Amino acid sequence: MTPTRRQPKALLIDDDPIVLRLLPCALQARGFEVLAARDRASGLGLLLDEILDLDVLVLDLDLPGRAGWALLNLVRGAGGERDLGIVILASGVDGPRRAQLLGLGADAVVDRSSGPEAATRAVAQAAAARRARSSDAPARRGGALAWLAPGPAAQLRPALGT
Repeated sequence: MTPTRRQPKALLIDDDPIVLRLLPCALQARGFEVLAARDRASGLGLLLDEILDLDVLVLDLDLPGRAGWALLNLVRGAGGERDLGIVILASGVDGPRRAQLLGLGADAVVDRSSGPEAATRAVAQAAAARRARSSDAPARRGGALAWLAPGPAAQLRPALGT
């Protein structure tokens, strides 16, 4: 009996109501299960709860208070999470800024003006790459953020400011 593959799962953190309406629909049409949050606090809460089941984090770089940069740094830098695909949505991304984001660990940077189809393609590619990485390894370990999921997250949220 062949094991059934679960739907890929994406977490979208964006404060733009249009993106929150259009991108989940486009991703669901591609077979994704989509969770969405409109601010850093609720996004971090969902991330902590779902980290072991997520394939891709789709992150608005321009969340208020540089929260997008902070979350990218938290996941890749402080959290040490390398398996999770990260797609950044940004406005007016120039070459140096794109290179900086990729250097910080983003898998893709999509300019918002490209529309939901470009973002959907990038998310699908990041999910496929994540699945390829995890199929090469005997078990997905995750980084420091993984130990927060799901039980201890509730106790640590006040300390993380969520």
